[in-house]
Order: sequence, then C-alpha cells, then structure tokens
Amino acid sequence: MTTSNKIKNFNSNPEGYNQWVLRSNAEVQRIIDQKPTWTKKDFNGKGKLNPKKENALLTRTETDRPNLKFGQIGKRKKPLEEIYKLSNKENIIKFKNNEIDEDTFRDRALRKSYNDKKSPIKKKKYEKLRYKNLTEEQLESKRKRNRDYIKNLSGKQLEKRKITESKRQKKRWANMSEVQKEIKRKKDREYQKRKSAIKK
Repeated sequence: MTTSNKIKNFNSNPEGYNQWVLRSNAEVQRIIDQKPTWTKKDFNGKGKLNPKKENALLTRTETDRPNLKFGQIGKRKKPLEEIYKLSNKENIIKFKNNEIDEDTFRDRALRKSYNDKKSPIKKKKYEKLRYKNLTEEQLESKRKRNRDYIKNLSGKQLEKRKITESKRQKKRWANMSEVQKEIKRKKDREYQKRKSAIKK
C-alpha cells in the first residue's frame, strides 16, 4: 500500500507493527502486589507516593479493571504517632482508657487540627453559628462542660481567665446597642436563676 493510500484510509500503520500488547490481569496483579501501600493514583503516577506521570507503573484502564485487589484503597491513614501530636490531652486519655475507639480518636484529632488552622475571625463566626443552632439540652451540656473546665483550672489560670473575661465583657458592653444590652440582662437573670437552682 502506498503512502497516499494509507493517508486516505486514515491508517498510518495497517500492518500493526509495534502495537501495544495488553497485559493480562495476572500480570497487572503481580505489579500491584509489589507495592502494597500504593493506591490506584500512585500506580497511575498521580499519587502522593508516586507523583510523577513518567514513573507510572500502570495505565488508568489497567487499574480500573474489575477483580483487582489493591493493598491500599481510598484515603491513606496518618500514623498514630502523628494523631497523638494533633490531639488534646483529654482525648488521648480517653483513647488510652478505651473510652473512645480509634476512628473516633482520629476524627476528633483531625477536626481539632483543622480548627486550629482557622483564623480567629473564622473561629468566632463558626462558634456563633454553632451556638445559635444548639438545642436546650445541648446548651445545658455545654454549660456543664464549661463549669467542669473552670473547676479544673489552677489558681494562676483562674486569675488570668477572670482578668481576660473582665476586659472582654467591658469592651463588648461598650459596643452594644440598648436592645442587645436588654437581651444580655435577661440572659444574666436566667443564669442567676439556674445558678441558684444548682446550689439548692
């Protein structure tokens, strides 16, 4: 066949020389078994452990074949040592005492890590929205946690908290409208009633 005929038939390689030979499922599985910590993306040269496309061991069509078994599926878990660093003391104690399982421990640590990265303004907005949507039962539970937290503060920590809280309240009160002040007075009266009820 002449070159002009090849172009006319839209086939520049009619004899099929140097065509890609498909690897069998068994061959693909052997490659997968050699890298038990790799995900599909790693094999495609797009993952964290293998980010360069030129180093890809398998094509996407190969990794998408059914009945293949990968050692790592989905998001890779952080080592527990890193989770301990991200967590707080309370959750570490609960995890060690088997009060919470590993998944809960990881979830709380990662949420804490995410919240720690937020700016103070974003944190404040988030807390306001969250507080606004709490039920009465959740509010009472939150008040109890706050009381328990204050009880466990040392003398110096408590004194520092009182000074900070006093400054914050003065600044907040100065910027309030009369309507907001009246709402605050009402809440304070409700608080005093609850406080009296607890003492009884």
